[in-house]
Amino acid sequence: MKKIITLLIFLTSINIFSSELTEIKGSIAILTSEIGEMEVSMTKNEKGYWTLKSYLDGGRIVQRKEEELFILDSTGIKPTSYSFNQRILFTRLKSTAQFDWDNKTVSFKEGKKEGKVSLKNKTLGPSTAQLQLRLDFKNLDLDNLPPEIIYNVYWKGEVKKRSYTILGTENVKTPMGEFLSYKVGRTFPEGSERSQTFWLAPELDFSVIRILNVDGRKTDIKIKTFKIID
Repeated sequence: MKKIITLLIFLTSINIFSSELTEIKGSIAILTSEIGEMEVSMTKNEKGYWTLKSYLDGGRIVQRKEEELFILDSTGIKPTSYSFNQRILFTRLKSTAQFDWDNKTVSFKEGKKEGKVSLKNKTLGPSTAQLQLRLDFKNLDLDNLPPEIIYNVYWKGEVKKRSYTILGTENVKTPMGEFLSYKVGRTFPEGSERSQTFWLAPELDFSVIRILNVDGRKTDIKIKTFKIID
C-alpha cells in the first residue's frame, strides 16, 4: 500500500503553464501507468484561487482523490488548504490541512490524529512542491544549473526540508512522443531503498512527463495527453 501512496502523491505536479507567473493557464492531463489512468487538472476560480486536483479510479483495488488550493502572487506559491482521500482494497487513508499564513501555522488531521505545526518561510504543500520546482526551472540559467534545490514542504503533520538533485538531460519516450528532458531525483535519507526520479520537458514548459518510483518495486508513469483550459 505504501508504494502506491508514494507514487500517486507525486503525480499531481503535471500541469501546463505559460512563461510568466501572471499568465498561468489551467490544464487537464491524463497519465498512464500499470495501476490505471489518472486525470490531473489545474483550474482557477473567480476569487483567484488555484486548485490542483487529481483523481484515480483503479476499480475495486484503488480509489484516490487529492486536492490542494493555493494562491500565486509576487512572493510565489502560498498553499491554503490540502485534502487527501484514498482507498486501497479495504484500507482507507484520509488527511486534511489548513494553512494560516497570518498566524504562520498549519492545522491538520491525519486520520484520527489532529494537531498544529508552525509554518516556515515559503512552506509548500504536498502537491505544490513539484509545481514550485517547475516554476524555478523556468527562471534558472539552464547552462549553469545548481546541483541541488531545497524547499520547506508540509507533509503528514510536519514541515521538513525536501531536496532535489539535478542529474542532467535525457531524451524520453512517452505516449505523447519523444522529448529532451531534465532529469531530477528526489533525495532520501542515507540507507533508504526508496528513490523517485522525474523528467521535465522544456518543450512542454517544463512539465513532468515521466516519473520512475522505486519502493520495493519499480513503477513507471508517463504523460499521455494534455490540453490547455482557457
